[in-house]
Amino acid sequence: MNRALFLGSALALIIAAPVQAATKVPPMALTALAPTITTNFSGGDQVQKLLTSPSGIFLIGTVETLTSPLVTSPSLGGSDGFITALNSQGVKLWELRLGTAGDDVATAGCVDASGTIWVAGSSAISTASSTPAPGLNRLNIWEVSAAGLLENTFTKDLVDIDIPLSIALKGANFIIQGASNKAGFPGFAVSLTPLGKIGIVKNSSTLVSNTPQVLNTSSAAYGWQSYITSKAIKGVTGLPTNQKTNVLIKSTLKARTMKAIYAIVGTPISLQYQSGVGVVELTQSAGTYFVTIIHTK
Repeated sequence: MNRALFLGSALALIIAAPVQAATKVPPMALTALAPTITTNFSGGDQVQKLLTSPSGIFLIGTVETLTSPLVTSPSLGGSDGFITALNSQGVKLWELRLGTAGDDVATAGCVDASGTIWVAGSSAISTASSTPAPGLNRLNIWEVSAAGLLENTFTKDLVDIDIPLSIALKGANFIIQGASNKAGFPGFAVSLTPLGKIGIVKNSSTLVSNTPQVLNTSSAAYGWQSYITSKAIKGVTGLPTNQKTNVLIKSTLKARTMKAIYAIVGTPISLQYQSGVGVVELTQSAGTYFVTIIHTK
């Protein structure tokens, strides 16, 4: 076959072939999600930690009122720390007040491999004690069973007021970190053995941030990201501009392709995924706390 004729015929076929239009991705609408649980707290009541485990969801915080929707047991006196357990549907399973007849706060927690919950906080030392001075100078760690029973209380009296912000198992021991009122040393760290021995407090010149501006977690099939935005997001409709909105974005793990976007009530505090429970977000607005649960793979 003549080479020039062959090339000409091929070129004609290419020109004649229809051009396939690029696939246009339809815009994604913002979906507003109602919270699963609303605390309706007041009078200084606070939720400061969200924990999840295969057995459910745990809220840790401090109550100053006699009763709250998630804490209905009798007051111990002053302010009380508390832990409340919810199932995967947000239904309360049990609650436990933590503390003494004085002022107590619960500010951090973690769940170990056995399902035991470790809650860290501080208590006021009785005025009958001369050293150290009265105040939230007593470090407390409460060991709570998965069924809500108080197993042990471990304490250490401190010279400074140290408020735990986190407790985590690192190696064989727990490490507690938090904020201190010691001049020039706003941070502190201390170890705790599983048998309850509390180590020497080490102060630091830096304070670890407790809540990042962008929260991330991953479920079995998706990545999840929550943050506050007041700007338009490309490809998303229904998102109000110039208005702060807490968005929760669901994306594929590998390609990071957005699969859904939700508007969540309140400012994000914690975002976690637990198999058998789902994606759980804790938010806050004007003194009220919200728990939003999304059941997903």
